[in-house]
Amino acid sequence: MALEALDKIAQTLQKPDKLAVIGGMAAEMIRGKIHKGDGFAPLSPAAAAYRGAGRPLQDTGALRDSITFKVIDEKTVSVGTNKPYAAVHHNGKEIHAKKNWLWIPAAGTRKLQRRYGYSVTDVLKGLKTEGYSIFRKGRTMCFREKRRSRNEKGELVYKDHVLYYLVKSVRIPPRPFFFLTERDMQLLMKEAGSALEQL
Repeated sequence: MALEALDKIAQTLQKPDKLAVIGGMAAEMIRGKIHKGDGFAPLSPAAAAYRGAGRPLQDTGALRDSITFKVIDEKTVSVGTNKPYAAVHHNGKEIHAKKNWLWIPAAGTRKLQRRYGYSVTDVLKGLKTEGYSIFRKGRTMCFREKRRSRNEKGELVYKDHVLYYLVKSVRIPPRPFFFLTERDMQLLMKEAGSALEQL
């Protein structure tokens, strides 16, 4: 595995500042894979509707920015992330509801999350506080406009909006990003060789 090879490179270097160069390069290479997104499964229609147009793993940039390195000691450098969902995105996973349902945000819900808060409870409470009607319709949670508007027939009606889709499970496809290619390793080896010459 490429990361094991990185560890072997690190073990040949004796100065922490040289390890930092190698660790920084490796972290940047992994961040670059997220940025390029080559070979990633596309966004699902539901995710695209909720997020808008965009590339997988690049919604907020939090995952990409979390890829960092740390020099552990004079022979060890670690590259990783503190995001618990990173492994799910890298390996893929089927997520099942722990109780009744998973609440999948619908198109337009993101705008409400910015106003009221990220959680389902925050959104529902915020809408109720402002006087909107909240109701369940089949496997969707909806809210109703406070005022009536005219439909395509010219009739005055209350307009309903889907907030969340209620599902029992969702499949996150694997989007491998946490690895080093042979080319990456060659560049790291070249840098390691340069660093070794300076010792």
